Amino acid sequence: MKKIGFIGLGIMGEAMAKRLLQNGYELVVYNRTAEKISKLGASNVVPALSPAEVARNCEIAISMLADSKAVEEIVYGKGGIFESMKPGFIHVDMSTISPITTRKLYNDYKARNAYFIHAPVLGSKSQAADGTLLIFAGGDRAVIDKCKDIFSVLGKKVWEFDSVEKATILKLAMNSMIATMIVALSQAFVIADKSGVSKETVLEILENSALNSAMYQNKGRTIINGNFEPNFYVKHILKDVNLILESAMDLKISLPVISVIRELYIQALSKGYENEDYSAIFKVIAELAGVKI
Repeated sequence: MKKIGFIGLGIMGEAMAKRLLQNGYELVVYNRTAEKISKLGASNVVPALSPAEVARNCEIAISMLADSKAVEEIVYGKGGIFESMKPGFIHVDMSTISPITTRKLYNDYKARNAYFIHAPVLGSKSQAADGTLLIFAGGDRAVIDKCKDIFSVLGKKVWEFDSVEKATILKLAMNSMIATMIVALSQAFVIADKSGVSKETVLEILENSALNSAMYQNKGRTIINGNFEPNFYVKHILKDVNLILESAMDLKISLPVISVIRELYIQALSKGYENEDYSAIFKVIAELAGVKI
């Protein structure tokens, strides 16, 4: 099935849409800011004026949006998917959203003889562009099977789950690690700086140790260069941290570290860093320590 819908052309959505176009898919695309559609620069793009128009013209549609509210709006809102979808329609949402939202969407689609799959991804813009995302697909197995060709273009590996919530919560668990790791790296940089050891030395030691990760090396270099151009916004990781803590309450578990990290990201927001990369948390920790940035 080479004609599919695509909704949401943010940092990740744009890269994913381009990847699909490069692999022969025709996309019916809706984006709240319509000008972004023209930036895809491909002949196999059909602009849509609403999510309803996407659903009217496709059997499968992907969404990649900022939060639960945005996903609910394209489904339930005026000009939303529910206004025009046909029986058997498949909505694959790849955003990071609330498990309460994914369960509601799954049930509401089911009641209308349609299907909802939650398939959030792990990876950034570069992985989206080269098709090496990690995909967590939750929902009806037979419906996930119908999406496997699409997933094989976007990702290098797919994990399948028998419920949407499992996929949703797993993605939140991974993002809790992202939030924690960047704080650990920032703290190491600040301790080293304060004692006169360079950040470059910290990265070199990490590279030669069992502690190393691609994330530490990539983000470490951008921090050293003072480059906080967003691949993953501060405001979005704070949204995910809030979702992690909400899910922890539902599961009746304590996550004390992520609670403290939330406060650091709130400080980042208060300092005006909300539209910078999440690695801007380094600036918050450095300022608290009196380290020159």
